[in-house]
Amino acid sequence: MWRYVVILVLTGLLVISAGGNVLLLRQTQQLQTDSDRLRQRAVAAESAQGKLQAQIDQLNKTQQAAASQPTSAPQTAAAPPTNPTQPTNPTQPTANAQPTAPLPSITGNTGGADPSVLRQIEYEVAGLRGLQPRSDVPLKFLSQDALQRYFVNNFNQDYLPIERETDQKLLQTLGLLNQGDNVVQTLLDVLQEQVIGMYNADEKTLYLVGEQSQFGANEKSTFAHEYALALQDQYFGLRTLMPKHPDNDDRGLAVDALSEGDAELIQRLWGQQSLTPDELNQLNQGNQGQNSSLDSAPLYMREQLLFPYTDGFNFVRQAYQNGGGYTAVDDLFLHPPDSTAQILHPDKYKNHVQPVDVTLPDVSPTLGSGWRTINSNVLGELDTRLMLQQLTDQTRAVRGSSGWAGDRWELLEKDGRQALVIKSVWDSDTSARAFFDTFGLAMQNRFAGARQEEMSATRQALTATSGATDVRRDGSNVLTVISFDRASADAVVRAVGAP
Repeated sequence: MWRYVVILVLTGLLVISAGGNVLLLRQTQQLQTDSDRLRQRAVAAESAQGKLQAQIDQLNKTQQAAASQPTSAPQTAAAPPTNPTQPTNPTQPTANAQPTAPLPSITGNTGGADPSVLRQIEYEVAGLRGLQPRSDVPLKFLSQDALQRYFVNNFNQDYLPIERETDQKLLQTLGLLNQGDNVVQTLLDVLQEQVIGMYNADEKTLYLVGEQSQFGANEKSTFAHEYALALQDQYFGLRTLMPKHPDNDDRGLAVDALSEGDAELIQRLWGQQSLTPDELNQLNQGNQGQNSSLDSAPLYMREQLLFPYTDGFNFVRQAYQNGGGYTAVDDLFLHPPDSTAQILHPDKYKNHVQPVDVTLPDVSPTLGSGWRTINSNVLGELDTRLMLQQLTDQTRAVRGSSGWAGDRWELLEKDGRQALVIKSVWDSDTSARAFFDTFGLAMQNRFAGARQEEMSATRQALTATSGATDVRRDGSNVLTVISFDRASADAVVRAVGAP
C-alpha cells in the first residue's frame, strides 16, 4: 500500500513544520512531565557531582597537609566514595564540551544555518543516543520547492502507476475513500505541506530546507531528529530492518514506528537539554493554521501518517524508561517488532506475542473466467482500527480491533469491479465477536439503507445497490467479504470456504 512506499522511499521524513507540532500539542502535558523529570535528574546529578568534588578537594587538602608533616608512619587515605545512584555515560556531552571532528560535508545555500551549530547538534545527539558516528553524514540544503521536487521524484520512481491504481481500488472498496478522491494526490499534498527535512537511507544523505534567513527551533529540532535516524542507519541498517517479505505492510509500519519513535524521543530529550525556554515555547505553540492538507485528509491517512511519531514514541519511551535507557532501545532494533499490535500494546512485544501467519489461497481460479487477483497483504491492528474508526467512532474502533491476532486480505477484480476478502484471527472468541459486531455496524453506516439478508451472532449480510457484504464468525475466526453485488459476494464466500 501507499504507506509502505513512503516508508521505503523516505525513511526519516519528519512531519514537523505542522504535523510535528500537532504531536507536540497533543502531548504537551507529557512533554512537560518529561521536562520536569529531566530537570530533576540534572539537579540531582549536579548536586552529586558537587558533593563528590568537595570530597576530592578535601582529600587533596588532607594529602597536602600530610605531605608537609614529618613522616612517623605510613598513612593511607580512603578513596573518595562514589555515588552508586549517579548514572555514568561516557558519551554524554558536558555543558562546555565542543566537538573536535571536522565540519560535515555541506552543499547548497545554508541560509541562516551555521555549520558549527549543526556540528554541535550532531555531537549532542550522538552523546544522548550513545552512538558515536561511524562516518560523516553529508548535508544538502535545498530550497523548499527543490526539496519538494526531490521528494516527488523519489516517490514516483518507487510508486508505480499500477501500484497506485491498486491502492486506490483497495481503499475505495474498504469505504475509506470516495469515488472522486485521489489517494496519491492527497498523500502528496499532505507530505509536501509538511516536509522541511529528511534523511535518505539509500544515499546516506540528510536534506534540509535552505535559503532561510533564520535557523530556528523548528529547523534545529528537525535536524536533531533526522541525524538520529542517520545514526540508527549506521548501527542497525534501516533498510535491513524492513521486512523481507513485501506482502506484510503491517510489519513495515511497525518497524517505521520503532525508527521514528526513537528519533522522536531523541528530538525531545535534545530539545529539553539544548533549546532555550523561548525556543521550546515556539515548538509547543506550533505553526497553527498551516495544516490545511493534513486536516482535510481522510482520517485513515492522517492517523496512519502520525502513528510512527505518536504510538512509536510511546513504544520506545516505555522501553527507555522501564527497561534500562538506550541499552533497552538498542535491543528493540536488534529484535524489531513484528506488528503494529506490538506497538499499540507494548506488553505483547515484551511477552513475545507474535502475529498469527494467516493464509488465504488465491481464489480467482475457483471463481471462474474473468476473475483475477490484484493484490494480497496484511491489514494489521492499526489499519483495522482506523478503518472501523472512520466508519464508526474511536471508542468502538479500539474495542473492535484491540484483540487482533493476525489477518490476510485479497483484492479481486472482475470486469473492472472489485471484491475484497479478509480472513482474520483474534485473541479470543470475545475479541472476535467485538470485531464482528463493530465491522457489521461500520458496513451498515457505509451502505445506508441496505437490505439486511441476515443479522445473527455468527453472520451479518447486507445488500445495497452499490455493493454487498458478508461477515461470518466461527469462534475466534472471522471471514469478511465486501463485493460489488450479492451474487459475487456469495461466490467469493463459497470459494474461500465459510468458517
